[in-house]
Amino acid sequence: MSHFKSYMLKIDTLDIVCASDYEEFFYKDTDEPVQEGDPVGLDVENEDSIDFILFSNVYWNPTYPNNDLYMESNL
Repeated sequence: MSHFKSYMLKIDTLDIVCASDYEEFFYKDTDEPVQEGDPVGLDVENEDSIDFILFSNVYWNPTYPNNDLYMESNL
């Protein structure tokens, strides 16, 4: 049995993950942000782990706010 087939047979759930309104996923070819609601990858849950697999044309690059300003605005 191939490695891929044995991996697929162990999957409990498979979910499509979509971009939120927070710009953290970008298209590799244009560096443009993925629009909210567009798919960016898969969450694959099996008996041992949950793997997040990005589609090949997408990369993840979150920008986190300055911690001091973020903390003040969320008090």
